[in-house]
Amino acid sequence: MSDSDAEWMVAEVCRLYDTKGDKAVFAAKNGQVIQYRDFCVVIGTSDTYVVDEDFCTCGDFMYRGLQCWHILAYRTAKALGTIVQRDEWYQDLI
Repeated sequence: MSDSDAEWMVAEVCRLYDTKGDKAVFAAKNGQVIQYRDFCVVIGTSDTYVVDEDFCTCGDFMYRGLQCWHILAYRTAKALGTIVQRDEWYQDLI
């Protein structure tokens, strides 16, 4: 992805998702989306959540069925190529 494409995508995420978009972009750009051997996680405001394209373990997603910023962060980091890779098992850390 070129720099101009990345800038456009980041601007669109922020525009379309407002505060959730801002949080997602911040997380994606600041190493808060981490791919372990077994799971991808997003370090949230109050906890760390297991995520993928269409799933998150946070309360907004699990109990209210809402689009959460953690999924947006995962998708944004994936598009930007900023997912931090860890050669360890997340389940060993919890």
